[in-house]
Amino acid sequence: MTRLLQPLAALSALALTAVVQPVAAQAASAHVGAGRAPAAKSTASPSADASSGKPNEAPAGDVPKGLEKFYKQKLAWAPCKDKPQMQCANVKVPLDYKKPGGKTITVAMAKVPAANGKPIGSLFVNPGGPGESGIDLVSGADKIFSKALRDQYDIVGFDPRGVGSSTAVDCVSDAELGKYLDSEFDLSTPEGKKAEKAQAEKFVKGCKDKSGDLLAHVGTESAARDLDVLRGLVGDKKLNYFGFSYGTSLGGMYANLFPKKAGRLVLDGALDPQLGDARMGYELTIGFEKAFERYAEYCVKGGNCPLGSSVDAAKKKMRALFDQAFKKPFPTADPKRPLNRNILKYGVMLAMYSTAYRPYLDTGLSQLIKNNDGSFLLGWYDLASGRQGGKFKNNSNEARIAINCADYPASSPSVTKKYQEKLKKEAPLFGAGSDGEGTDLCSLLPYHPKSNPGPYTAKGAAPIVVIGTRHDPATPYSWAQALHKSLSNSVLLTWEGDGHLAYSRAGSCIQSPVDKYLLTGEVPKDGLVCPVEQKQGQEAQKQGDLDRKASVKDKLSPESQPPPVIR
Repeated sequence: MTRLLQPLAALSALALTAVVQPVAAQAASAHVGAGRAPAAKSTASPSADASSGKPNEAPAGDVPKGLEKFYKQKLAWAPCKDKPQMQCANVKVPLDYKKPGGKTITVAMAKVPAANGKPIGSLFVNPGGPGESGIDLVSGADKIFSKALRDQYDIVGFDPRGVGSSTAVDCVSDAELGKYLDSEFDLSTPEGKKAEKAQAEKFVKGCKDKSGDLLAHVGTESAARDLDVLRGLVGDKKLNYFGFSYGTSLGGMYANLFPKKAGRLVLDGALDPQLGDARMGYELTIGFEKAFERYAEYCVKGGNCPLGSSVDAAKKKMRALFDQAFKKPFPTADPKRPLNRNILKYGVMLAMYSTAYRPYLDTGLSQLIKNNDGSFLLGWYDLASGRQGGKFKNNSNEARIAINCADYPASSPSVTKKYQEKLKKEAPLFGAGSDGEGTDLCSLLPYHPKSNPGPYTAKGAAPIVVIGTRHDPATPYSWAQALHKSLSNSVLLTWEGDGHLAYSRAGSCIQSPVDKYLLTGEVPKDGLVCPVEQKQGQEAQKQGDLDRKASVKDKLSPESQPPPVIR
């Protein structure tokens, strides 16, 4: 399937999106705790004087030559439209940092002011994607970040270049995008290959026509340089930052470019930026294969599992459903949109992002198997994709493709083929079924990066906190270990849970030391390992029991369930 084309065609596009639950409710492994900063060491203090509550008024260090006018802008904060609890502002940045006197673009930002009225500084946040909105993340700050952080920090989010309310990538209409994401081709046939290539070429032409020069300048390095402009404009001498999923790559890039300006950085759900796209896709597929096995264990243990009475039976049944959906898609309430294999796989994989989503997958699979009806799973897919009534909430799907293509060069056909063959053996559920190789979408674009974003060493930076979840399918734990190993000064915290990300799901064992680090500068103990708390398991089971009793209609109501993806 096409690299970075459809959500399932390139798992790197799917899995870098952050999933964050409410607070209330790429390479070699490194030895946990080996040769890192001592726990007692503190980082530089936040940019504002905590005793006075007065933020600094000037950016730290020398402003890069030619960028003076960007760092001297005045932020015009005003209440955000329809969100009066937030303040919004727009900032101008150069399209091309190598040509600061040329075209400019807009970066939109928003903040929730510190609740105590005396901020110790700004905490910049990014939800991942790439392509997800930091402004949307801030709008739900009360469900994501602890009260202690919200009391003492201005929580600041921004839409990275190419995303959302910033100067945004645009490629096709919503109707065309929906068709594009839903479609599946039989690449074992000449007709299928021809149709797939034509669709890819049409999509890329739309991107070129509608987005022009922006496409070549939406990579992570440019976004990190934008972040430094924003840091300076809010008056912070050092950047304090919380990045989730792909946001860890953005934070790592910032620390690599501006190590002396990196303050307190937390990177949860780490990427290994040294990996190439083929290796990344391989490791992600393995991660989802293992996550499905753990879901199957849960399903069988709970009784009445729609997939069967054993893990092996569940895997065989799921594979049979994938095969059936490819040959003859399941009917849904929308006769124009049957449930094909692409949509079914994406929906199943999304349910692996959190144990809270398992009961929803139970319901969808039960409806599919017992009633030959894919309506629930189609609705789940749409909810996760930010799609309602044929419209998409934002441009995250298009932005994700553009940013990934700007960051990662294509692996050679031989390398790609090698990993495809490995996956057929090592991940027979999610790794098999791509009958042939499709068009490399990124190869059709007019720019081609020469190297991967990493490694990030951030030499000279204060200690950085990296968090990994042991059974994270979207950003495998080995990636957190690899990032920890490559950074010159970091600590690694581990949560033994399932799903994507830890901070707002792992309980006090993770949250308390992270909050203390961000608020006081005390670096957590390197190698800290946190178990899944018994209370969390009981609450998850209780929620699962309630969810099983809810109707299908209720379950698909946005008000009655957590959104699978922050959008």
